[in-house]
Amino acid sequence: MSKKRLNKGITLIALVITIIVLLILAGVAIATLTGDNGILTKAVQAKDATRGGEVKEYVEMAIAENTMADNTNGTRKTRAEVISELQTQGKLTAEEVAKLADVDVITIGGVEINFGELFTLVDMYDKAIADNCTNEDANCTNKRHLHIGDYVDYKNPTSGSKRANATDTGYDTDQIYEASKNNLNWRVLGKDTATGGIKLISGRPMKSNNSETDPYLHLYGAKGYMNAETVLNDLCSLYTTQYGTARSVNRNDVNEITGITTDEKIKEYNKGTSWWGSKQYGETYSFENHYTPQSWLNEKQKTTVSGTVNAYVYTVNSGDEPVVDLANTRAYKMLFENVDEAYYWLASRGVVARSDFASFLCWRSYCSRRRSERVLAWLVPFR
Repeated sequence: MSKKRLNKGITLIALVITIIVLLILAGVAIATLTGDNGILTKAVQAKDATRGGEVKEYVEMAIAENTMADNTNGTRKTRAEVISELQTQGKLTAEEVAKLADVDVITIGGVEINFGELFTLVDMYDKAIADNCTNEDANCTNKRHLHIGDYVDYKNPTSGSKRANATDTGYDTDQIYEASKNNLNWRVLGKDTATGGIKLISGRPMKSNNSETDPYLHLYGAKGYMNAETVLNDLCSLYTTQYGTARSVNRNDVNEITGITTDEKIKEYNKGTSWWGSKQYGETYSFENHYTPQSWLNEKQKTTVSGTVNAYVYTVNSGDEPVVDLANTRAYKMLFENVDEAYYWLASRGVVARSDFASFLCWRSYCSRRRSERVLAWLVPFR
């Protein structure tokens, strides 16, 4: 008896169906891995969201630390430092860093991060300088700019008082200044070369409790000359806070605005002999049997008056040669325009020497003149 051999196999149709099924499964697998909702895309998005969260946390922590530094006289982190640290840690890409040069807010993995609160006043001032923007037409809308003459929302102390004693000022009575009566507004005077901070100048003078018609500081005679700097700086320290130390404006502040910051520049623009006589700025002098402010207070004892001439005068944006041309009109209007009847006192003193005598000057007016002087304080805040 013979056996019939059966041949079993796969038909062509079955093969095609199998391939189609495999392709469908492969497509499903690929779609699951890729695409907007794919596993790989989701993984990348999750990674970016995690990175975005870490960057936001880092920025918020830096802002909190800066707030603490403000209250403890600590050191703030600048916006540039935070961005650099994040890039070094691999948390910011080169493209994101480049983008932050023009914007404050970026989005990473759906997380919105605001770097704007890390800006300091110095950052904003430097940015305006770099962009060659002075805002002289007062039309600048760039929120990242700060210019000379701009008003700053500086919160004044609301309590505290200072007394200018008659024994120091030469005035008839003590002069009292209270913070509660002097809620000053503040304007940008420039950048301080010594500290790197921003200098703020009060938009109007401090006023004393003297009277409504005469609320300004009086400094008289030899006492006023000898104690002017101490008195003015002590009064201005009423506005010292955690952001910086307040003091009176001095001639160096004015020189920084005008660019007359070296002895060579002073000699070039000093009014010279028509104002001061034979002895010029930087020259030495010596006169016997003369008075000094100190010797005058010492029972009017005469003494030898000697030293180096350190008084000088220059004009700004005038027709009186030599003249300093100050291109920044906002700076000019703040310090020099219409000040003939609105004197302010600078905490600076000078000595002028002629061929037969030396005279001791207070900035803006002679100390011997009984003139009411105004005080303008400034401070260097950390932000």
